[in-house]
Amino acid sequence: MAMIHRVRWGFKESAAHRKFVAERLKGLRDGLRNDIHSQTNEHSLRLATWNIMHFGNSGGYDRSVESMLYIAEIIDHFDLVAVQEVNRNLKKLNELVEDYLGDGWDYVVSDTSGKPTGNGPKDAGNDERLAFLFRKEKVQFLKEVGEVVLPPGYGIATNDGTPGSTEVQFARTPFAITFRSGWLEFKLVTVHIYYGDSSESSPKMAQRKAEIAKIAEFMKDRQEYEKAQGIAMARADKWANPEEGGWKANYLLLGDFNIISPDHETMKQLEKHGFARATTATATDLGGKHHYDQIVSKAAHPHFAVGASGAFDMLKYVYRDADAGHYVGVAKIPKLTEKGRTGAQAEGYFKSYYRRHQLSDHKLLWCEIKTDYADQYLDAVIADASD
Repeated sequence: MAMIHRVRWGFKESAAHRKFVAERLKGLRDGLRNDIHSQTNEHSLRLATWNIMHFGNSGGYDRSVESMLYIAEIIDHFDLVAVQEVNRNLKKLNELVEDYLGDGWDYVVSDTSGKPTGNGPKDAGNDERLAFLFRKEKVQFLKEVGEVVLPPGYGIATNDGTPGSTEVQFARTPFAITFRSGWLEFKLVTVHIYYGDSSESSPKMAQRKAEIAKIAEFMKDRQEYEKAQGIAMARADKWANPEEGGWKANYLLLGDFNIISPDHETMKQLEKHGFARATTATATDLGGKHHYDQIVSKAAHPHFAVGASGAFDMLKYVYRDADAGHYVGVAKIPKLTEKGRTGAQAEGYFKSYYRRHQLSDHKLLWCEIKTDYADQYLDAVIADASD
């Protein structure tokens, strides 16, 4: 349960805004119960991915107490959440887990992309981290962690014209961790694929497509190798059913793939290498046009199954269009009225920029993974005894 006590003392200067935030938080909780919990089983894993725009950056992206309450409440309705665009400075992430999510949660975070650049231009990965936040009572971290570095021959074509350079690594190194939930052990790999630009003829689009193709190809090969090795070891140990030795080779890729659409080549690269969508074809940008975020799987366990799925539209419940006047006239957020903005201009800034910077420009994408195989296990015992 998210820690919401800051709703009482975080807005002492404005009783009206304190009441407003409490009402919005209650509406958000109701929405999450209706949209997520009513569709899923408590014994399943509620898995999600969320690009939280520039999370941890200061200035215009510094999250308020209000937005931290909302972000924590959303995350707390899931069990395992991959987060992209975490900043080099981990202060805000620590605050989110320690002060808003509480002791029931933990996290693992990658190193930043690229190298520190001082006052110079940023690297292509924008100095970002990738993170996994997980509910400890539901998810076990199996202490296997890695960043995906491509071996020679996999090759992502360079886009920067560097002399003599024919291959580059990912702009943001994918982050892989092994978890267990219920009866299911699985490797979770999160990505934030290079964007570049949207022109089909652009070398930057070519790099985007190549990154998607290479992570899919690399993880497909790893999954198949792991499955084969598990079966071989089970045969050597004279298991009654050697196939069971490969059942741990369950791979899920998730994150911001910058997919154009379900029918675009960017998506087909995932499907080409045997990864199946674990969610419906759902747009995850706030405008409802782009399918940037995806959760896909390539599983070996015969009982692996996906249940409900969707994209959670937080702006139906908080920072709504209808709330713009409150933030300008009642809460009097200074950011809205700077540079001489007043009235409709300030409300327009709220809708176009402020709420995106406080929450995100992406919806959270989620799915239910079945992890309770007790009935199948008991059926197998019964069948064995009947032979």
